[in-house]
Parts: sequence; C-alpha cells; structure tokens
Amino acid sequence: MFEPITRRLHVWHIRNLTRRKLAMLDDRLLSDLGIERNQIGDYVARLNVEGDRT
Repeated sequence: MFEPITRRLHVWHIRNLTRRKLAMLDDRLLSDLGIERNQIGDYVARLNVEGDRT
C-alpha cells in the first residue's frame, strides 16, 4: 500500500544527496565529469530510479 510513497521518497532522497555532493565539487572536478555548475540540476533530474543516467 505504501510502497509507491516510500519509493518516491527514496528517489527524492537519492537525487537530493547527489545534488548536494555535486554542488560540493569544484569547477575543475565537475568539468572532468562533463558537467558545468549550472547543469547540476538538469543532470540530477535525468537520473532514473536506480541512479543511472538516462
């Protein structure tokens, strides 16, 4: 009954954690990953439930 809610909460938590960790990196490390600072939100939004990029 509550599985969809807990799953969505888990996905939100993973995305939020990923966004915070990426924001802590400096610009050079982000560029090594192929991400610019202003693209962090878009990158995290494209993560699927398992955490892989789609």
